[in-house]
Amino acid sequence: FSLIAWRRRCEKDIMSEDGKRKADGQPEGASDAKKEKSEFSDLFNRLTQDILESLPSEIPKESVDYIKKMLDYTCFGGKMNRGLTVHSTLKLTMEAKGQNATEEQILQARVVGWCIEWLQACFLVLDDIMDESITRRNQPCWYKVPGVGKMAVNDGLLLESCIYILLKKYLKASPVYMDIVELFQETAWQTELGQLLDMSTESPEGKMDFSRFSVERYKLIVKYKTAFYSFYLPVVSGLILAGVTGEKELKQTRDILLMMGEYFQIQDDVLDCYGDPEVIGKIGTDIQDKKCSWLCVQALSLCTPEQMTTMNDNYGQHDPTKVEAIKALYRELKLKEKFDAYEENSYKEQQELIKQVEGIPPSVFDALLALIYKRSK
Repeated sequence: FSLIAWRRRCEKDIMSEDGKRKADGQPEGASDAKKEKSEFSDLFNRLTQDILESLPSEIPKESVDYIKKMLDYTCFGGKMNRGLTVHSTLKLTMEAKGQNATEEQILQARVVGWCIEWLQACFLVLDDIMDESITRRNQPCWYKVPGVGKMAVNDGLLLESCIYILLKKYLKASPVYMDIVELFQETAWQTELGQLLDMSTESPEGKMDFSRFSVERYKLIVKYKTAFYSFYLPVVSGLILAGVTGEKELKQTRDILLMMGEYFQIQDDVLDCYGDPEVIGKIGTDIQDKKCSWLCVQALSLCTPEQMTTMNDNYGQHDPTKVEAIKALYRELKLKEKFDAYEENSYKEQQELIKQVEGIPPSVFDALLALIYKRSK
């Protein structure tokens, strides 16, 4: 396992402001974004060392080495959009006030950003175990690594504990320390509820039960499992660090970001089925895992009785032939085309909401939407 080689593979293309990926040339603002991503990445080793130094002195070297390997493997990499969003929100909000963020604020924003990445790692480690996933970020899931196995359950708990060690070290003296801590606690609780909703779409006997697959249930899963921690947490953290804590501002933020989170998860569901594993970094298993995905919910609403038989006979089974039968049905129902239409409509709706924002620079939301619009990974 070469961490340096892996980190190089994790470097991503920078998105331009209009949300289109540029295969050539340097999009406007890309050099600043690249610089911030580099500086954000550089902080990781320092924070890892903070965690290792916080360990009791009697912890054996073998365990210390294991924790370091676990942190490197599970936390570093990916697009890091959640973590980077904290600083970008702070920067844009302070600039809108006619001020520049202080060096202390910038450091705090990056630390909080990495805490969000740590929280993401905690969720992914545990989610992969529950879903029996195979790969994550173009490598085996952590629990699949030789010598890890069931220890990954405890590792997920360790990852969450790291968050509060880091927040205490870098924000304890800040007047917003408890606001940030409580935001993390609330978000973790919301995400865990979302995981419960997701995992309990099966009947108590573990059988396939499509009566539990509804648009309303799907929206609830997405809201709690994805939108709060992927969008609301990073942006509100940045706003709090910038001194924006008004009820009206946070209500606007919540409305926009929950819609954005739903759009993001629907994209994820489509990529799970249609995305290239080499590009998205994992092998999609939503069909095999009986997931209440957007594609499945849409299919159930469109199926003829004959097509419904195909769903009942093939969905939720780890058999390549049955998985292909479901994908063929999705093609027959033109679900990819239905998604393309949804994407355009959702994009326009989000733009309209952003135009109505008061007290927060619209660029905070524009930047996020540009980052995910028509994404391929």
